Amino acid sequence: MPTYLCHGFRWTRKLIRIFVILEDLEDAAPDWIVGRDSSAVILERIKTKFDYLPQRLPHQPAEEQSEAQSKHQQEQPPPEQTEKKILHQDDDLTVPPSRVPDCEDSVLVNRTSAVKLLEEYDPEETAISARPFAYVADHVIRIDLSANLLEETAKYDALVKERNEGNWFEKLRDELQADASIGWYVVVNGDEERGVPEYDDEDDIESDVTEQGKGADEGESEPQPEQQTTSSSQQPNKDQLPVPSRVTNQPHSLRHKISRAGLRRLFSKKEASG
Repeated sequence: MPTYLCHGFRWTRKLIRIFVILEDLEDAAPDWIVGRDSSAVILERIKTKFDYLPQRLPHQPAEEQSEAQSKHQQEQPPPEQTEKKILHQDDDLTVPPSRVPDCEDSVLVNRTSAVKLLEEYDPEETAISARPFAYVADHVIRIDLSANLLEETAKYDALVKERNEGNWFEKLRDELQADASIGWYVVVNGDEERGVPEYDDEDDIESDVTEQGKGADEGESEPQPEQQTTSSSQQPNKDQLPVPSRVTNQPHSLRHKISRAGLRRLFSKKEASG
């Protein structure tokens, strides 16, 4: 159940569908834009359509390793404090880094894009297929355990000041959702894949199909009349003879138009076949 803290705005589903249609994005699913294919297509079109978006150069493995090392060194306390922490694990108050790499996260996989797309989803929800909005963000962090909101907002403000890229995100907001407010949101995605339910055994599928077919056959089949032992001299009573369902379903006047000779021929055929 991925949880994210993001700085951005809500993008309503109606405007998402309009954007996908007008931009002719056949590979994008407007009801689930966080999917790998959908997010890649939408973000690429946003990048080309709005040329004022800042460019994010892809990180090289060496750069990522050096950044991780520098970050780890900054978070490490002085040696004398480290010795104290080793004495007992309850003294370590730092939050461990996420075990999920960015390449395996459906949101952070688009790290080369200045814009990130997010979806909130509850797997127990059965009334609607998707929430009426998604999220467009310029800053996202994944929360596996906890996060200090004041620290994260301070880091974001320092990053924006360092990059000095102008008010491009406000311009993008005006293009996609002019009436939306930009702020901080906690987004919970209960199921990243949203896969179609599958049967555990093929026999379950066959049994379901067999039961459905059996029910349809029983509803459409005609009841067979009981065998009666009547001699040729006996006259069958029309009121006592069962009538097939297709005749019974017809108006009452039509049933009485059937002649007695026709009924005798009908049941003589039934007895002969029996």
